[in-house]
Amino acid sequence: MNVYKVRSIVEWIRSQGRLPRDAYGRMLSVEDLMGWFGLNERLTPGEQLHMREELASMVEAELSVEELKSSELLR
Repeated sequence: MNVYKVRSIVEWIRSQGRLPRDAYGRMLSVEDLMGWFGLNERLTPGEQLHMREELASMVEAELSVEELKSSELLR
């Protein structure tokens, strides 16, 4: 597994801004994100597993920030 390759891809995804959403504004699932970015075809199975973990963390972090922003608006 090439950790540097995964790290570079994660940095590139972060540089794009918010994670992609569906037509209803919901964040895509980790599997959908893997497909959106074409990662299943570009990464080895080990790299895919690591990338799924990274994407899950990114989704969780982005949702947490959105919840914080939302709670500040309600004050």
